[in-house]
This record gives sequence, C-alpha cells and structure tokens, in this order.
Amino acid sequence: MPHLWFAGEFMAWHGAGRLRRTMNPRIAAVLSAAAALLAGCVRSGNERYKAELIAADKAFCASSVEKGPKAAFLAAIARDCKLLNDTRVGADAVNNIFIQLPATATLKWEPSFADVSASGELGYTWGRYELYVPMTKLGAAPLIRRGTYVTIWKRQLNGVWKVVLDGSNFDGGR
Repeated sequence: MPHLWFAGEFMAWHGAGRLRRTMNPRIAAVLSAAAALLAGCVRSGNERYKAELIAADKAFCASSVEKGPKAAFLAAIARDCKLLNDTRVGADAVNNIFIQLPATATLKWEPSFADVSASGELGYTWGRYELYVPMTKLGAAPLIRRGTYVTIWKRQLNGVWKVVLDGSNFDGGR
C-alpha cells in the first residue's frame, strides 16, 4: 500500500484511488503523552489543594489551642464569614459566640476529610471537635462537648485560605 506524507500527516492509499488520513504515529504519541500529563497535573493540583486545606485547618486548630478559640477564629475567617450558630457575620459573630467562654476553655478539632473545587478556589473540611471548659467550682466536673464540624474555605487573592462558613453539630449528652 503506497504512503504519502503531507504537512506532517500520514496518508495511506487505499484502492480505487482513495486516500485515507491517519494520524502520524509520532504526533499520536506526543498527544497521548500530553493528555496523560495534563490529567496527572489536574489530579496532582487538586491533591495539592486538598493538602493545603488540611494544613490550613490543622493550623487553625493549633492556633485555637495556643491562643484560644476566639483569637483563632478572628484570624482565620474572611471578613464576611458566616457562623451558623449566630445571626451576625464576621468578627461580630465570633465575638458574640465566644464571649460566653472563659479564657481557660479549649476548642480543638481534627479534620477527617477535605475536598477542593477543580479551580482550587473553594473547598471544605469536616471532622470531629471537642470543647473543654474547666469548671471553677472545687470538685465540679469540666464541661465537655463533642461533635462534628464542617468548614467551607475560600482561597483569597493572596493564596491564603480563609473560612467563609462554619458550622457544627453537638453529639448530645454531657
């Protein structure tokens, strides 16, 4: 079967005077490799964003343990963040929620899962939290609340992840 090369294309001569265009094997190999590379970049980019988000959530928790929950939330939230436990937004909501906690209270959590949009601009984490409030009365048992949380994050223009929505669900009991 005769073969012709035109402008990088491989053309095969098939009886009755017909030409059939087939892709150059080198071009096919390059396109296949490029597609595989792009698919890998998308996956690895998304995995990188997930890792960033988990790290942001863990740093947020570490700040809560070190500086207190109110200070940690004020540093981690976006200006217009919504906390589901309050009708206010942003710092007003944080100040209102945490005004009730004594300075000795600790709030810690551990993210169990994170996911990020394909664009890398929005993501969420969820996991388990524990609020521990020591009682000042001698012999009084501390108040311990455990439950689940979900936090929605948005990547800011400077690349930093900020909390835009946060909510939790208490397990119940003491």
